[in-house]
Amino acid sequence: MNKKSILILLIPFLLVSFLSCGNEEENQQSESIQTVELPDEGIEIENIWARPGSENGVSAVYLTILNGSSEMDSIVSVSSPVARMVEIHESFEGDDGMMGMRPAENLNIPARDVLHLEPGGLHIMLMNLNNQLAEGDEVEISLEFSNAGQMTITAPVQSIQ
Repeated sequence: MNKKSILILLIPFLLVSFLSCGNEEENQQSESIQTVELPDEGIEIENIWARPGSENGVSAVYLTILNGSSEMDSIVSVSSPVARMVEIHESFEGDDGMMGMRPAENLNIPARDVLHLEPGGLHIMLMNLNNQLAEGDEVEISLEFSNAGQMTITAPVQSIQ
């Protein structure tokens, strides 16, 4: 059998293998999403953490918001005593292929659903930090929801998870 014949026989096998790897990864992601247990009512916040940052610099906070309510809720405002400016940002890819960040609008959490604030997506930006944030420190964050009201959470400062 010549090299061309072997290649022709291998292409379908490689294509099926490649496509099945993607499906397996999607299935694993779907399974992990389905394993999130929503609260019976109201808002719960999980997987909270913040990045280290230097004084007058920036940091980011990541978390998962679970809405167990039968109504959509929204984040109205966010604040923290560790920074002079706090906003929720979203990462995006520009027309030139470069990644950027901008303030996010309309942060709705649909009824009986989950909102992830994570690296490369939505996140809380802490700007003009009052002090350095080092691994092992903790950051207090206050979130104001349209229905659930105000919640104050504590985020441990750590390197990327």
